[in-house]
Amino acid sequence: MPRALTSSLYARMVEQFRVRVEHRSISGLLHLPRQAPAPCVITAHGLFSSKDSDKFVSIADYFTARGLAVIRFDFGGCGESDGTISDTTVSRRLKELEAVVAFARQHPLLSQQLGLLGSSLGGYVSLLYAAQDQNIIALSVWSTPYNLFALRESIPAHELHQLKNDFFVDAAQHHLQSVLSDLATVQIIHGKNDTVVPPSHAAEIFSRVSEPKELRIIPAGDHSLTGPADRTKALELSARWFQIHLQS
Repeated sequence: MPRALTSSLYARMVEQFRVRVEHRSISGLLHLPRQAPAPCVITAHGLFSSKDSDKFVSIADYFTARGLAVIRFDFGGCGESDGTISDTTVSRRLKELEAVVAFARQHPLLSQQLGLLGSSLGGYVSLLYAAQDQNIIALSVWSTPYNLFALRESIPAHELHQLKNDFFVDAAQHHLQSVLSDLATVQIIHGKNDTVVPPSHAAEIFSRVSEPKELRIIPAGDHSLTGPADRTKALELSARWFQIHLQS
């Protein structure tokens, strides 16, 4: 059962929730702005990240201050969710995102204006999911790969060893190339100095999605957009994108 927690800096209320996906319990937090029902942005973290990274905490505070609800959750095997990272796959993450979207759709304090914000693999999964759910109105993807297999050598050895070969076998079933032309209202944000996912991936995604769309390259940005100015710029750009497309 969802339960209310103490308020964050800008949110009216932060609600903890869990959803079931097969045998896994997925942990999440819903940040509500002061006025409800509100449009909601569902965030999706990267491969080895979690909902509690400073990036997603910043997104929640920044967006709720501007009237947008935010959901941040842990994929299975990450953070407070059940499972182990060795069992994660793109297919599993799609099912987990689907369950969180279903939770948002039935929540009485959320409108049906839903968007997705994904970072790295979370962006990849968000694009795949939006292609099968036409009720997702807008997306913003940060540091997102176009081709997962091209990045295998970029994964540090100590992290790569945490994954089973099943991850790559499953990933071979999911290709952005076949779905991007069906997507519109996609914003792509990428750091020019991203050494994990080169900016060429952002250009490829941008060239294939339909209008309206936006590509923003952060000149000094790395993969995690860790520089304070880079992070702030990404927050500003994404919040404005969702305000235009979810609040209008």
